Amino acid sequence: MAEPAVVVLNDTSVRYHHGCARVMRLLVLGLERAGLSVVRRVPARADWARDRATLAAMRGAQVIVINGEGTLHDGAAQGARLLAAVDAAPGVPVALVNALWEANPPDWGAQLGRMALVAARDSRSAAVMAAATGRPVRWVPDLSLSAPAETGADTGAAARAGLIIGDSVRADMRRALAEAAQRLGATSLPTKTLRSPVWRNRAMAGLLWRGYTGVWRGAVPRFEMAADEGDYLARIAAAEAHVTGRFHAVCLSMLTETPFLALASRTSKIETLLADAGLGPDRLIGVEALAGLTQATVRRPFSPAETAAIRAFRAQAQAGAAELFADIRRLAG
Repeated sequence: MAEPAVVVLNDTSVRYHHGCARVMRLLVLGLERAGLSVVRRVPARADWARDRATLAAMRGAQVIVINGEGTLHDGAAQGARLLAAVDAAPGVPVALVNALWEANPPDWGAQLGRMALVAARDSRSAAVMAAATGRPVRWVPDLSLSAPAETGADTGAAARAGLIIGDSVRADMRRALAEAAQRLGATSLPTKTLRSPVWRNRAMAGLLWRGYTGVWRGAVPRFEMAADEGDYLARIAAAEAHVTGRFHAVCLSMLTETPFLALASRTSKIETLLADAGLGPDRLIGVEALAGLTQATVRRPFSPAETAAIRAFRAQAQAGAAELFADIRRLAG
């Protein structure tokens, strides 16, 4: 008997973001291990409703899975497009997973309520979605945390050296982080990469760094781009500390138990992530605090309580994901 067919909407791995690549890899792997066959992956931002092949695949599938990630906030058009999937294939159950939900219009609740399964990636989103639909919504931590890092560092076994400073989706924070990397002699390591090897040329890499960060004065710090998810994880795992404004960079720091400081993002997702993990607000800093960081203050090892909380959070993520995939398989009949 053939395995039930699944169509996955909002494949964010096409954006060459290491956290999104990991989420998609683990999402597909989890579905396959549960006995499902992923027959089509629809890229993020694609207008799937105008694509006949995608519509045919959705109508022929046994279940449709929407990767929510950071798409469903502020009433964004691409979020509305994802929710419309509940009407695209009558009779085919739709599961929304790994979803952020913030500042959305009330009328989105009607489509959300017709999903066969809804799973938020944070507790605040779960509460808001439950209020919008009038039914319980499960909370499973971000899927990037649903499997071990497999670098050897997630148990604290690796030797660490050096400071990594990442990036942010916000241009002002990206610039401030880059200036901190200059001042502290840190490695500048964004969460994204380029398929083109042009950045390996020293002169071109410098221009790329300046154009991306908006910093045109001072020396270009050591600038690296990880080739893929595994390379990115290994670099974080080898660092003494990591400063970032990216949600997934914080997730992967927790995965490798790399001490971090985080800047807020466009939504409340990083603050909520820290609270959900039992870390509280101490590791969240304002952009103005970057200028005052020193070699001593930027390195802030985890306390025993923080380490225990992170390990418990990872265990919760793995158990929750296993249950989630089993439930999606049951939807397929």
